[in-house]
Amino acid sequence: MQTYKLKRLLQTAAVLSAVGMISAVQAAAIVVNLDVNADQTKLVPTTPGNCARDNTPGCVRASGNVQINFNLTGNTNCSLDHVALGDPGNISEVAAADFNADMTSGRVTPVSQSDRHILIRDNNTAAYDIAYTVYASCDGALIDSDPRVENDGTGHP
Repeated sequence: MQTYKLKRLLQTAAVLSAVGMISAVQAAAIVVNLDVNADQTKLVPTTPGNCARDNTPGCVRASGNVQINFNLTGNTNCSLDHVALGDPGNISEVAAADFNADMTSGRVTPVSQSDRHILIRDNNTAAYDIAYTVYASCDGALIDSDPRVENDGTGHP
């Protein structure tokens, strides 16, 4: 009887451990650091890209279910405002669902946000490339940066 209980306990622990590892993989965050240029007219990605075609700074290649963490770095009085997909907007239903974004405006609802940080999710359920724009407010003016995301479709269906 004791052996059976110990076996069940070990099986339960193994299952919980596997679920924890899957959750950790799904919660993996891709970091994109952004600086404000000298005349405060543009956000400049400083993180090397990881896209298949090139590694243009800020280009994000998503594999699996990921979160993308945008950070404003450097000494600036600017603050991150929002992230939008498309040119901006007019995005597909799949992209809207993957990123929790409005189809018309492309505006993404963040997982979390502060003046120097915006965290968004990407469920990555289909293979497609999409432009994204990160906006920041600098002394009342809205400035932006517009790299892209390459989804490989390996997130959950």
